[in-house]
Amino acid sequence: MVRQIFDLAGQYSFSILLLIGLNSLQPLFAANPDSDYKDALALFEKRDIVSRIRAITILEKNLETKADHLDSQALISYAYAHEAYVMSQVGEPATEYQNSADAFSKAVLAQQPQNLFARKTVLFLQLVAGNHVDARKTLERDVTEKENDADMWYMLAAVSEGDKANRSLARALTLNPDHVWIYSDMAFRALKMGDVAVAEKWIKALEARRPGVPEADLLRAIVAANKKDKKRAKEHWTDFARKAPDSVVAAKFGSSGRKKSSKG
Repeated sequence: MVRQIFDLAGQYSFSILLLIGLNSLQPLFAANPDSDYKDALALFEKRDIVSRIRAITILEKNLETKADHLDSQALISYAYAHEAYVMSQVGEPATEYQNSADAFSKAVLAQQPQNLFARKTVLFLQLVAGNHVDARKTLERDVTEKENDADMWYMLAAVSEGDKANRSLARALTLNPDHVWIYSDMAFRALKMGDVAVAEKWIKALEARRPGVPEADLLRAIVAANKKDKKRAKEHWTDFARKAPDSVVAAKFGSSGRKKSSKG
């Protein structure tokens, strides 16, 4: 009987020690801001809407755990700027995204003046605001032939004209031939100019490089709306909303397929 009591006591003690040991290991398995940031970066670099949303979700959780994680602050500022840009393309304000992007980029630049994501956020926000003059001054100063960032070259193309714009665009696509933002933005720009044929060429190019991305469905819906083809507009919108249900655009316009033309 006494031996059984000792055996039970031993088992109980072992269980307590095991529990203490597991509790002591919990910090090792807790969220790792650096690792989570890398996961978010890998997602963001795919550049499609769904991947960007997933990256933002990881970064927001990361910053809840470690609010001063500079890498996460820099990347989320740029991701938020992208969300603001998309909203501006469909004619909707995105003040909250712009303000958050601005605040995070300033916080990062105060400590890391050369942080590329934070610097690009500043430029991106200038594009959203239509402030191409200041953006052009910065880009013409900073973008040299040594620059290997496709975003920087594309932003230079966006604020330039003629041969300079064409050369910068070509350089951006050479550096990143699968860059979703470039194809979708060129299509949006063509639509704003009323050139549906050019927009459709960019959409086809996007579909060829990145089959199935929701940006193509969104653009197809807007093209159809411009052509007064309500049936196809609704079909493409349904495809977009199904693929990217958590996007700010889908949330803004709901499931009705209502679309604003990219004009105006």
